[in-house]
Amino acid sequence: MEPTDQPAVSVTVVRTGGFAGLRREWNAQPPEPQRERWVMLIRQCPWDEPDAAAPAPAPDRFTWHIQAQLGADDRSADVPETQLHGPWRDLVAEVQSFEQERTGHDPESGTGSHPDR
Repeated sequence: MEPTDQPAVSVTVVRTGGFAGLRREWNAQPPEPQRERWVMLIRQCPWDEPDAAAPAPAPDRFTWHIQAQLGADDRSADVPETQLHGPWRDLVAEVQSFEQERTGHDPESGTGSHPDR
């Protein structure tokens, strides 16, 4: 596929819950040369599995709302922390890494990058 055939890609990840009930958000809009890899990451996620199959959120656990746009195709899912593995974990980690590289902020703490890490 030619790079110009790649759809626009945008992914937003919102983490809510946890002990303090804090909300964190990460975004990625990769440039055209990186889109093919991102399209693959997005398509590997089990978007069509019903949310009802996932266990209810547990106290003091995170819930991850993941929204991806591939051109005109919008997908979203709510994934409990206990189900955030495999393709879901890979996609979330990529979005967090993308934002950290773009902003210089640590995706977990929300602070600037630490040279000793």
